[in-house]
Amino acid sequence: MIKFLQNLSPKNKSDSQLKKSLKVLLGFSPSNLSLYHQAFSHSSNKETVNNERLEFLGDAVLGLIVAEYLFKLFPYKDEGFLTQVRSKIVNGNNLQQLALKLGLNNYLKASLTKNETAKSSAYGDAFEALIGAVYLDKGFLTCQKFIVHRIIKLHVDVDELVSTDTDYKSQLQIYIQKNKLNLEYRLLSEIQKGKERIYTVQVFINEKPYVAFEHYSKRVAEQKAAQLTLEQL
Repeated sequence: MIKFLQNLSPKNKSDSQLKKSLKVLLGFSPSNLSLYHQAFSHSSNKETVNNERLEFLGDAVLGLIVAEYLFKLFPYKDEGFLTQVRSKIVNGNNLQQLALKLGLNNYLKASLTKNETAKSSAYGDAFEALIGAVYLDKGFLTCQKFIVHRIIKLHVDVDELVSTDTDYKSQLQIYIQKNKLNLEYRLLSEIQKGKERIYTVQVFINEKPYVAFEHYSKRVAEQKAAQLTLEQL
């Protein structure tokens, strides 16, 4: 299927061919193609409309649908467990991998070098923007069906995620809740470097500064800062 999607990439094909390509990917024929064009338009293009607003919406919709799916899948697990598993599914690294599995790298329109794209969260952001586009185009139920049946059940091994413990933000959050502390990820700086941004994030616990980490992806910076803070604690 991925090869077929590559051949029908929106970078060099007509709207009718894009519609056919998206039908294979989504399982339904999209109605409002402009939403999907926007979903795959990275901010580095400097176009009037990019995918950041759709990314914001898609992030919220994805979080809700994954939360409900896990709530029903694990009826006897507590909030901490559900939060940790959800975070593993929707974290930036996993969304990057899901985007590549779906072939979204062939859809993304970005003015980035190959190296910049690899270090950035552009593919994961496009994945969330696609969710936002599906939600606006077809509504919640269709979006839910797409995420559950074409994403989670086909590409997410929930059992493996449960058995591995690599979501350091969730681990740190559990520690914070158990000890009744206050946790903050503070953005120290956001520096433009070429066509990308470098984010520096620092962990604060009860206003006490802990580890700071910088990365092209804000989410990765938060994860690494959480990991190193846990090692300190």
